Amino acid sequence: MAGFAVSFKGVLFKLHLERLEDAGIALQSSEPAMQIGSIKMGEPINTVLVDADSEENAIATVRAKLTPDDVNFSSWDADPA
Repeated sequence: MAGFAVSFKGVLFKLHLERLEDAGIALQSSEPAMQIGSIKMGEPINTVLVDADSEENAIATVRAKLTPDDVNFSSWDADPA
């Protein structure tokens, strides 16, 4: 399987991070969608690393671990890591 960097917008809480960690999915970064000076605005853009056989399966794997809260996240994208 190949490694993919899956990015998505939304606020990750401790419960979400625990679910991802239990599945072996590592949080790589979480950055504000927009920053003006020292003010951070918008939903954070999160990037996680996951092993999967395709970009679609990488996104599906991450979404499955965030269920039922996956509806609170948007702008899903995956790229080879």
